[in-house]
Amino acid sequence: MPKATPILSPVPSVSPFHNLTTGAIVDRLGALKAQLADLKAGEEALRGELISRKVDAAEGDLFRATVTEALRDTLDTERVKLEMGERWYSSHCKIGVTTTVRVSARTGTRKAA
Repeated sequence: MPKATPILSPVPSVSPFHNLTTGAIVDRLGALKAQLADLKAGEEALRGELISRKVDAAEGDLFRATVTEALRDTLDTERVKLEMGERWYSSHCKIGVTTTVRVSARTGTRKAA
């Protein structure tokens, strides 16, 4: 008797945001980015405090923090272009595609379509 082989059809993926309008998505994204900015400012303030206290390592009830310094090499691209030439610089660069989503608070009454 031949064995039955199941027919598997792909299950369509439904976005968790499928029921939101595009405008609602933009508003949520903007609100999240504002919260992230506040969190980042708080993080920077706390990091700065640890650094100003010259802490090497510290422990709280839930987390441990270490503060280290390291050297970082950076390339002065303007100087390379000046010394090696724009053509040489361009021929030694890797180019990639990136997608950017910018969100800003609306001012006034003008709305984008």
